[in-house]
Amino acid sequence: CLFDDEQCRHWLPLCEDCRVVGCYAQTELGHGSNVRALECTATYDKATSTWLLSTPTITSTKFWPGSLGKTANTAMVIARLIDGDGKDRGVHNFIVPIRDYATHEPLAGVSVGDIGPKLGYNVMDNGFLKLDGVRVPRRNLG
Repeated sequence: CLFDDEQCRHWLPLCEDCRVVGCYAQTELGHGSNVRALECTATYDKATSTWLLSTPTITSTKFWPGSLGKTANTAMVIARLIDGDGKDRGVHNFIVPIRDYATHEPLAGVSVGDIGPKLGYNVMDNGFLKLDGVRVPRRNLG
């Protein structure tokens, strides 16, 4: 299990009631599914006890995750964890709200959308995601 009991008690009811509709955002435009090359970062801010998530380059844009284009309001973002001392601790999972739960509009610092028609399986809304300084609570680390 990626999450502890407290995190599960918070997130699972939201998922079961379909208030949170998620997607798995690992694949990046410049790296495909090469996890070791991922560029998306989650930097810990000691002063606020939050994670600051960023896709600092065009190649770090999350690209192709299913349900990201139009459906998901929350993403399990795979990012490089940069600790409070600036040390890269490798890739970890972060729960990141990306769209307002009431209006479904992108949240501040989030650029998200559908990648458009594909050669096949067009019923899936594959999407892209750019994060520009999106803050999430410390407990959103999986």
